[in-house]
Amino acid sequence: MSFMNEATPSVTIKKKNIFALIEYCIENKIDHTVKSRSENSDEFDVEFLITNTKKAIALGMCLKELKLELNGLNVTSIAAIKANKKVLPAKETGLTIPSGGVAIESEPIMAFEDALPFDLGTSN
Repeated sequence: MSFMNEATPSVTIKKKNIFALIEYCIENKIDHTVKSRSENSDEFDVEFLITNTKKAIALGMCLKELKLELNGLNVTSIAAIKANKKVLPAKETGLTIPSGGVAIESEPIMAFEDALPFDLGTSN
């Protein structure tokens, strides 16, 4: 499988951190191109030519470990999602908390009036 129809993924990296990324690409046979940024000689753009899914996943894990993000990738970070998380009251979620402190689900409402009830607690 080839990802040639997609834009070439690239990452901007500082000179002091480039060795680990280049070494990873060489060891895992990932074709890459390094270009110096014109506005700042301390930063480089590294472009990758990904040929299969396994290499893409492995490269993503490497970039995460090096705390790098792909250029142009509009992904919402987990921290931002957690910060915007809305806490719903128990009535909206259908969960009630008994005096023991463990949340249990309230009785489900049947979607259809003619649906058969199903109880996993009984044996036939």
